[in-house]
Amino acid sequence: MSFKQFVKDYLNFTTREIWGITGLLILIALFYFLPDLLFKKDDYSKELKVFEKEIAAMDTGNAEEPNYEYTNNDYQKTELFEPFYFDPNTVNPQDLEKFGIPQYVIKSFTKYRNAGAKFYKKEDLKKLYGLKPNLYERMAPFIKIEEKYTFNSYPKNDYKRPEPEIINVELNTADSLTLLKVKGIGPYLSSKIIKYRNALGGFVNIDQLYEIFNIKPEQVDAIKPFIYVDSHNIKRLNVNTADYSQLNWHPYISSKEAGAIINYRKQHGLYKSRMDLEKVILLNKEMLDKIEPYWEY
Repeated sequence: MSFKQFVKDYLNFTTREIWGITGLLILIALFYFLPDLLFKKDDYSKELKVFEKEIAAMDTGNAEEPNYEYTNNDYQKTELFEPFYFDPNTVNPQDLEKFGIPQYVIKSFTKYRNAGAKFYKKEDLKKLYGLKPNLYERMAPFIKIEEKYTFNSYPKNDYKRPEPEIINVELNTADSLTLLKVKGIGPYLSSKIIKYRNALGGFVNIDQLYEIFNIKPEQVDAIKPFIYVDSHNIKRLNVNTADYSQLNWHPYISSKEAGAIINYRKQHGLYKSRMDLEKVILLNKEMLDKIEPYWEY
C-alpha cells in the first residue's frame, strides 16, 4: 500500500468526524487546565522568604521582635517603630503612627476623643476599634496619663439622697412626686399606691393600704403618721351603667360577681338601692360592705 493510499484510507475524515475530534480535544484541554484556573494557589514565596530570614536570625541570636502594621485586609511587615512617652488624652493622633498604628485606627482614636471620651487608665486604649493586642502591648510601656485624668484624682462621691420632708399628704389627690416627699415612701411604694388607688377609685381609709399586693405591713405602719384620706375625693361606679369589664376591674368585685350583677340587672331592671343588690345571690354582706362607698345608682 502506498503512502497516498494509506492517507486516503485512514486519515481522510468526514466533516462530522472532524467536529467530533475537535470537540474531544477541547474537552481534554479543559480538564487539564481547569483545576489550575478554579483552584489557583496563593503565592507564598514572599512570606516564605521572610519566615526563613527570621528563622536564620533566631539561629544566630540576632532576632528582634517583628514589628507589624496591619490594614483592613491583613498584617504587613513594617520597620516603623519610633516610640515616645505620651498621654492619650493630649497626644496628637497622627504621632501614634510612629508606633506603627494604621491610619484607620488613628481615625477611630480621633473620633473617640472628639466625642468627649477620656482615657483614665492605659487599658482604656483597648476599647479602640481595630487595635490589635500586639500593638497595644508595644504602646503600653510608653503611656503616661496625667493625674487629673485618673479616677483617683476625683473626689469621692459623697452624694446622699435628701431626706424626705415631714409632711402630711392626702392619698387621693397626691401625685407620685408628692408621695416621694413622705418619709418611708420610695419610687416602688409610690407607684404601687397610685396603681391601687386608680383601681379602687380612691381610698376610703388608710387601712386599705394593707391590701396592696407585695407591700409589707411594717411599710404601711411607717408611713401612716404622715398621710391621711379624704373620702370625698373618690370616684364612684354607677352600678346601673357599668359594663362587665368596668365591674370586674374593681379589686373588690370578682369575675363571677360582675357577671351576676349584669345578669340580675338584665332580668330585673335597674338597681335602686343596696337592698336590690342584696338580692343577687353571689353578693355577700362582707363584699357589699367593702364596695358600698364606691357605688352610685
